[in-house]
Amino acid sequence: MSFNNIMAVLLSLSLLMSMPLAATNIRVVTEYRSYYQMQNSDGSLGGYATDVVQALFAVTGDTPEFEVNSWGRSYYEAETNNNVLIYSMSFNPERAELFDCVAELDNEELFFWALKDNIKRPLDTLNDLRQYHIAVSIASNPDQYLTAQGLPRLLRTSTPEYALNMLYRNRVDILISVEKSIHYRAQQLGFDPSQLSKVFQLAELNHPLCVAFNRNSDAELRQRYRQAFATLQQNGTLAQIRQRWKLDE
Repeated sequence: MSFNNIMAVLLSLSLLMSMPLAATNIRVVTEYRSYYQMQNSDGSLGGYATDVVQALFAVTGDTPEFEVNSWGRSYYEAETNNNVLIYSMSFNPERAELFDCVAELDNEELFFWALKDNIKRPLDTLNDLRQYHIAVSIASNPDQYLTAQGLPRLLRTSTPEYALNMLYRNRVDILISVEKSIHYRAQQLGFDPSQLSKVFQLAELNHPLCVAFNRNSDAELRQRYRQAFATLQQNGTLAQIRQRWKLDE
């Protein structure tokens, strides 16, 4: 092949690489999580975070293909497959090495919860938790952090609903949740939310909730969603969605 032909091929490749990605179908993985990803009465997927994700797709022109799994399964699918969007991911430092947060949905404030009067002693440090059985969702942010800290009595569950059932049936002592989520979930399951009591908070567990792709995903795809989120912030759509879900109250 002549030098001129080689240059022509290289120029063509360069032009193809610089072209924006065409609208396409995007696989989207998540879990059911109160307020953020919830099943509507008609079986469709709703919730605050889902509304934001749908708004992102309205901007990009892509078509979402939603899959609702256990969190552990969704996390595995997004970690091991490129160009798979995952939400709502608690974006801790360990995950920041693997994933690119393209949209920040909320700031997660987690509390440790017990049934009233079940824990008599005050919990002041992480070490005080070692004697208690704590329910955590598999591969969740609390699971990863508390496992790394060597807490011995973690019971890993596939769904937050199962963990709440275990708490009310005194099969675990503590679970971890955002306040709005646990109260909503308790009501949906027929439990009395007034029986719940905050017993501890650990700042190290509080991180932004993100929409993310793994870092091996196409750079242009990630940037497209980052720009789409900026559009939602600038045109007031994000504020409207937050207001509709009363997230700032």
